[in-house]
Amino acid sequence: MKRAAFVFLAIVLVALVFPASSWAMAAPEQVSLTVVEMASDRGVISAFSIPPSDDSSTNGDYRLLRYHWTTTAAYWVNTANPYGLDPSGVLDAVRASAETWDAETSFAVFSYSGTTTSSAGVRDGLNVVSFGSYKAGVIGVTFIWSTGNRVVETDTMLNTYYVWSLTGEPGKMDVQNIMTHEFGHWAGLADLYKDRDYWLTMYGYSNFGITYQRTLGLGDVLGLRAVYGP
Repeated sequence: MKRAAFVFLAIVLVALVFPASSWAMAAPEQVSLTVVEMASDRGVISAFSIPPSDDSSTNGDYRLLRYHWTTTAAYWVNTANPYGLDPSGVLDAVRASAETWDAETSFAVFSYSGTTTSSAGVRDGLNVVSFGSYKAGVIGVTFIWSTGNRVVETDTMLNTYYVWSLTGEPGKMDVQNIMTHEFGHWAGLADLYKDRDYWLTMYGYSNFGITYQRTLGLGDVLGLRAVYGP
């Protein structure tokens, strides 16, 4: 089959070492890793061959980032959005995304801390999920600050360039679907780009109205447990 005007997710890793005078952005010798989820709707046609049915329960593929949390990531959610989405619905979607990962390991990877008015993308000591304005073509951006291979702060911004939904509506990005993928990055997993990995949560492509990435596949679980144990 062909991939036409397909919205895709791609990782861009930008490692920046900040000088001691830049404490507001990062501590001395601290590295900032920016994971950018890209999108393209330019109508590019390319060969596209995916498994004809969901095989995520038997596909063990995964890739790891060089960075992960070694302690529980306490996160905050800013539910403010320009779409009129119910704040409690946004919160439920984000929390469900995190709990999906936590359910697959005995390590407490995530802990919900409450709501906030803070925004993602600011080095402020809070791990924040929020909506925010970003450049066109980007679905969401996850900011990871780390020292060595240890993550010390993570934010995710859902780009308001796109319209978002809580129910997988056509023509809209699904909050829980994308956040389940993003929390995979928080947990140290990298994107997969082979067509055979289409049905996995960490597959590096997505589209409007898609919800299947809310559910982890075998490879997603194996990757998580490679970092945190069973």
